[in-house]
Amino acid sequence: MFTVLTPIHINNVRLTRMNADQLKNIEQAIDTLCDNLVWTWGYYRSLNTLHNLAKTTPASLDPFPEFVSCLYYGYFDLLFIKINHFIDPTKGACGLPRLFKILRSYAPDETLLLEQIKKDEKRLKRKASLDKIKKWRNQISAHLTLSNNNPEFFNQNRLHLKQIEAIIKTLEEIVGYYSKIFLGRVNSMRNPSKKITREVKSLFSGKPNKPIQRPGLRHDR
Repeated sequence: MFTVLTPIHINNVRLTRMNADQLKNIEQAIDTLCDNLVWTWGYYRSLNTLHNLAKTTPASLDPFPEFVSCLYYGYFDLLFIKINHFIDPTKGACGLPRLFKILRSYAPDETLLLEQIKKDEKRLKRKASLDKIKKWRNQISAHLTLSNNNPEFFNQNRLHLKQIEAIIKTLEEIVGYYSKIFLGRVNSMRNPSKKITREVKSLFSGKPNKPIQRPGLRHDR
């Protein structure tokens, strides 16, 4: 779970026009996206740490070739799936398209809000890296298609970790904006995952890490 860093005063949207159920639906939609960001950052940091270890201290990974290979490719699959959650427009999905649909329905007269939603939709559509991630998810990670044996697919959809990080930051900015104006709070969606870098390094260095009080990335709001 993410952590609430700063409660703030809401003055951007006239929430008095919404009933309690509508506000609850908005909060649930935003919090779901925040939780997804926590896991997305966690998977990214894990993968990035492995990548850096392979460059700086490859000897620490040499004894575990099969394990490292599983982790490396597994994290890429997880990232493509998790990131695609944010742009999934299918019925029942809890991504940004659903949040935007809810906001348009609940606040049809909020011109500034509607304009911001359009800007964010265009911003996401312009991201070539995000389109590649969608292809990876649909043709490799979530489905076993002919692209798996097609070298051209890999050449045309090559991605660097920095590009993936940039996409996550964009998603974080968008989700954070709506959290501010509707929930009146700034959430930390990176802090729990910061421990991962230290833990991964400790795992492959053979040096014990400090005991963890709670498992995984769970973090109280």
